[in-house]
Amino acid sequence: MRFFIAMVSHETNTFSTIATDHRQFEARELRYGGELLEAYRATGTCLGGMIDEATARGIALAPSLAAAASPAGRVTKAFHEEAKARLVADLKSAGPLDGVLLDLHGAMVPEGLDDGEGDLLRAVRGVVGDRMPIAVTLDFHANLSDDMVRLATLLHGYKTYPHVDMAERGREATVRLADVVAGRIRPTVAFRRPAMLPPIAGQLTTRGPMRRLYDMADTMERDPRVVTVSVFAGFPLADIRDAGLSIYVVTDGDPDLAERLADDLERTAWEHRREFLHQAPPVADAVARALAVDGRPVILADIADNTGGGAAGDGTEILRELLRLRARETTVACLWDPTAAQACARAGVGATLTLDVGGKVDDRHGAPVRVTGRVRTLSDGRFVHKGPMMRGLEGRLGATAVLEVDGVKIILISHRWQTLDPEMIRFVGIEPERERILVIKSSVHYRAAFEPIVHTIIEVDAPGLSSSNLARFTFVNVRRPIFPLDDL
Repeated sequence: MRFFIAMVSHETNTFSTIATDHRQFEARELRYGGELLEAYRATGTCLGGMIDEATARGIALAPSLAAAASPAGRVTKAFHEEAKARLVADLKSAGPLDGVLLDLHGAMVPEGLDDGEGDLLRAVRGVVGDRMPIAVTLDFHANLSDDMVRLATLLHGYKTYPHVDMAERGREATVRLADVVAGRIRPTVAFRRPAMLPPIAGQLTTRGPMRRLYDMADTMERDPRVVTVSVFAGFPLADIRDAGLSIYVVTDGDPDLAERLADDLERTAWEHRREFLHQAPPVADAVARALAVDGRPVILADIADNTGGGAAGDGTEILRELLRLRARETTVACLWDPTAAQACARAGVGATLTLDVGGKVDDRHGAPVRVTGRVRTLSDGRFVHKGPMMRGLEGRLGATAVLEVDGVKIILISHRWQTLDPEMIRFVGIEPERERILVIKSSVHYRAAFEPIVHTIIEVDAPGLSSSNLARFTFVNVRRPIFPLDDL
């Protein structure tokens, strides 16, 4: 067998003013051809799982491109068309193929379109025709569209949040695609999209309503007639019609069974919809609680300023309060401020300088904070993920500096990246376990690697575009009525 393989991934926060252009993809991930195979082999990613499973099964791969950018505003039309053109050209020149493996996100919103993945799948179908099987991995936060369901043969969503099963989903997609090619399964699909828009911080799968739904899905998948079950929590900060929770069930030639199982999951999701609602203390209360804890480290989770949800990553309100209260042995990880990082680099290690940090992107994450501090560390921002997520994959934060201000160490980065791995702190010479307080800019992903090493976690209701308080946002395009925007 021979499969085409590619990745185009972006989670679009339509409330963000940061355009996701070619430079944003270059800063995160943009690889072509055989470089894709070498970079992702044996990594904890969907592509890594696809490559490793194909190698184990003797399946040849025809690689195209791997493109990913940190979540932000709409993907520019120019880049979307560029990526689509590359996919189409590579497909046309790939030679004989038995199937197509695509690692997509499911919440990409390009300029002028609501459904980036549906548009890419339509282009792929235009080349390979209706009969060639296409298997797709999708993020847990995918906003599933009718076109994604119709144009793909199989969809495989992550089953965990934090996303610690990406490689497993890549392997599963590869196995199932081979099964379809060999005629061992005949996929029949049921799809549901209840009127639910779950807030991000209420979506974690270790407990709560998503754990309930995936326990049901796990039981369903033990039936040999069931091929795969995915419950997509959805990405609520994409103001598009199809945003929100969805259910996708595939059986082997048994459409009635697929429909019954999808109905059961939809009914359960709706009955427990209020369990998705989430509350966190405001900044002053959260910081006071952290300072009162007897034990270390304490995480102040800046869940509303998570670049992994499209926020700026330069929010300042927690930092401002920590400085006001003269906190010590504290690290803020990580603040996106290329200008401040470059100023530190020009000053050099050991220099003392006064500058404004953070609050430069918009008025949704707090105003800049003027600080005077000493440059403690400088780095090129390269590290390797060693936590449960993306293990083995290189991270690139760009020019990075640690500015120490009265006992508070601020990690300044030049490329937007969610703080989901302690290596993002260790690589600049700070041992997170020894700190009294860690400010972590992440909504849920940080839990996978940080929970085992911290004493206490306090989520903070600070300003920001990844807030789980959906009342802060003006939705125009999402279908209505929908919970919790409407009292259903």
